[in-house]
Amino acid sequence: MINAKLFCRSFIIIIIYDKIKIYIRIGEEMKEQVKNIIKKYLERNPNEENRLLPLLGYLERFNEEEIIDWNNTSGHITVGAFVYCKTEDKFLVLHHKDLDMYLYPGGHVDKKDNSLLDAAKRELKEETGIKEFKLLETNDKILPIDIDIHLIPKNERVNMSEHFHFDFRYLFLIDSIDNIKIDKEEFYSYRWISIDELSRDKNFGSIINKLKEVLI
Repeated sequence: MINAKLFCRSFIIIIIYDKIKIYIRIGEEMKEQVKNIIKKYLERNPNEENRLLPLLGYLERFNEEEIIDWNNTSGHITVGAFVYCKTEDKFLVLHHKDLDMYLYPGGHVDKKDNSLLDAAKRELKEETGIKEFKLLETNDKILPIDIDIHLIPKNERVNMSEHFHFDFRYLFLIDSIDNIKIDKEEFYSYRWISIDELSRDKNFGSIINKLKEVLI
């Protein structure tokens, strides 16, 4: 006889077979997953520990739900999806309506997302219409290429106060710049730009050297 029990979004399957219980852990709670990613990220980038201290402190102060809550005025965990077209040697940027600047695709983590990587893939599809892409994997594919902390100004339209984004940035590769269908409620337009033009924009910060290391 086989019996199985499932528990919540991050759950354990208990399979009972011939009175032997087999425990299979599926997924992790989002906060524990974030901590695990940061731990592994800092093992690879130990010189960034001081830069990420505000993020580490933030995780100690807020619970599982609060770290992805849009209404958390201290900030929230977000994901970024840098898109690089190999054939054109260019990156995709989107002209954000509220912020009136060109940004990479990305956004907030939803409760339905099983991982930060899943959230980045979802945001990429929703904001650009791109269906075919490949993650540039590091030694551990759950790790982002960069983690950034930046201040988001007050947004009068949605009545959101100034807050921080703790942004986990992944890099995705595509073969063609065709078939881009942006979310016109959120963006005016899009452009494809070179790494040199990207590096002149202060909004992209710490990721530029990392992009050059893996792509050039």
